[in-house]
Amino acid sequence: MKGLLQVLAVMIGFLVASGEIARRWGDAHFIPLALDYLAVAALLFWAAWRARDHGPAVLVASWGVFSGVNLLLLMINLDFVIHGIPKTGGVFYSVILSLMLALGLWATWQAMRLTERPEQA
Repeated sequence: MKGLLQVLAVMIGFLVASGEIARRWGDAHFIPLALDYLAVAALLFWAAWRARDHGPAVLVASWGVFSGVNLLLLMINLDFVIHGIPKTGGVFYSVILSLMLALGLWATWQAMRLTERPEQA
């Protein structure tokens, strides 16, 4: 399971980073706007790399941060959707954030289960 979480961390880190770069490319405020997901992607890459030496705790931390950032952005985006404030792609973005949050919570839970049984990690 730890190997799956490591591979998933690399894949999601790559998708999140590339998606954020594609979304923000050409914007004068690229770095401040993309910093949240670029930092999460870097943390996921780091955790996937270090989980072999440090155990599943780094995966718990990185997937927890991933889930927290997605929850924060989901709540901000749902505020627009619920109150009817016009936002391009608001519903679609909310669905994507919800799916990413579900994936992050599942991965956090699986990594936490690995910390309970270190001999199987």
